[in-house]
Amino acid sequence: MARPRLRRNIPSLHTEERAIISAMDVHTEAPALKCYGIALGLSSEGLQILADEPVPTGELLDISISLQGQGPAHNLKGVARSVSACDHQPGYIVGIDIVPDNQAARLWRRQFH
Repeated sequence: MARPRLRRNIPSLHTEERAIISAMDVHTEAPALKCYGIALGLSSEGLQILADEPVPTGELLDISISLQGQGPAHNLKGVARSVSACDHQPGYIVGIDIVPDNQAARLWRRQFH
């Protein structure tokens, strides 16, 4: 008779990549929006963030995202392409395309290759 397999209790790390999204008012150059969130998905071309408030779609955003185990935060520019209310917890899911026109975006993409 075969012995039953014992399941090992292996701890897992639950990482939360924190993000700050901000936008400037183009007329006054004052901060128009600042919200906080957690990254749900990361790629070389974009981000999906669970934000505490909705952000305007189609506008240029400044994103600061800290990745655990790495140095300073990545400061990127992006455009929100989609915003929808999250079904299973408070907040909004924001889909952001990264604008690939600066050094920070090149350093960000390098992580994925």
